[in-house]
Formats: sequence, C-alpha cells, structure tokens
Amino acid sequence: MMSPLLERLEQAETAARQRLEQLLEQVDETKRDVERYCITRETLAALTAEDEGAGEADQGQPKDLDEQADRASAAADDDAADDHGGAERPQLRGLREQAVVLLASAEEPMRARDVVRAMGKPDTRSQVEGMRSRLKRLVEDGWLAERAQGLYTIASGVNGSARKGAAPGK
Repeated sequence: MMSPLLERLEQAETAARQRLEQLLEQVDETKRDVERYCITRETLAALTAEDEGAGEADQGQPKDLDEQADRASAAADDDAADDHGGAERPQLRGLREQAVVLLASAEEPMRARDVVRAMGKPDTRSQVEGMRSRLKRLVEDGWLAERAQGLYTIASGVNGSARKGAAPGK
C-alpha cells in the first residue's frame, strides 16, 4: 500500500502530464493557425498586387475579382484547346480548385501533405493520399506541374482564371 504522500505525488504528476499534453495539442493547433494565416496573407498580397498592376495597366479593368475571373475565363476558353494538346481542360471545383489556387499563390513547390495542412485539413494518411491523387490528376489535366517527385507547382501558362475554375490561358 502506498503512503498518502506518494499517492498525492502520483496524482500531481498525472495531472501535470495531462496538462502538458493539452498544452502541446494547443501549440500544434496554434501552429496550424499561423500557417493558414501566413498563406492567406500571401494570397491576399498577391491578389492585391495583381489588382494594382491591372489597374495601372488598364483603367477599364473591373475591380471585382469575380468579374476579372469571368473575363479571364472567357478569354482562356478560346485558347484552352491549343494549350493542352487539343483537348479542353476540365473545370475546377471543390478541393481541386482550392489546391490550384493555393499552389498558384505558393512561392515554392509543395508536397501533398503540405497542401492538406495549408487547407486546414488533418494530415491523415487518407487525406494526404487523396490529395496526392487529385494533384496527379491536375498534372495530367495541365493545371499543375510536378517539378520533382512529389513536389507540385502551378503549370506554366496557367493564369489567374483558375480562381473560377476556368481553363488556363497562354
């Protein structure tokens, strides 16, 4: 039988370990939040720079991003067959669209696990493998390029119209 003092010590140690585990989980969650904020800030900075550049180059350009994407989509649809071996690229929706937009704003190629994390999803094996499959299809469709094994980036010739799921332009 344990002495009351040893029992109290064991209880205090157990409580401290539980608290430490909770704090480590909070740290991990906060790190993921910081990553998402950084990605969002970079994306907004890129969009703002594009808007300012477009406004200086052509005062007749629309300021609304949806309207810009629609115009880019219409222009890109005409060229899509030429860009992708004579076949039109499929429209982007859902996670495929999010992945293309994310990689378009990334400064360097990303792995499937990094894309999953940046989208705020848990980086479980099934999530990562599902994303890897999507990224490979996007490479086949001409939206992305695989620079090295497992490193994905936006394909050359893909313009800002990816936001609305339009085909890439030249």
